[in-house]
Amino acid sequence: MRIMTLVVCAATIAGIAGGAEAQTMRFDDRGFSFKFGGDDRRGDVEGKRASCELYARIASVQSDANIRYRCGFRGPQWTTDMAPHFRWCRWAPRSDLARDQLFRSQQLQDCFNRLGDFDDRR
Repeated sequence: MRIMTLVVCAATIAGIAGGAEAQTMRFDDRGFSFKFGGDDRRGDVEGKRASCELYARIASVQSDANIRYRCGFRGPQWTTDMAPHFRWCRWAPRSDLARDQLFRSQQLQDCFNRLGDFDDRR
């Protein structure tokens, strides 16, 4: 019984510690940590980290679509790797994030139009 109590206590402590870490660090399915480095002068500000995590995920999905539908867009903004998007984001103003996402979205829509996308209202 005593061993079982120790196991439950250890699991509870690990869960509490893991829960605190999960709030400041998240991993994608490839093991990339959405956390700023210790040497980053902005530190691990939760709002900026969350914004950059979402930015990087969206950029990766947009880049995947570029490849999947053979749109042919090139350049650093079209990499499927979330890490460079996340690193760029941490220093970029919010307006640049929105502009960059909109740019990729418009480029993809142009590609889809060439593939035969249509508007039901026409």
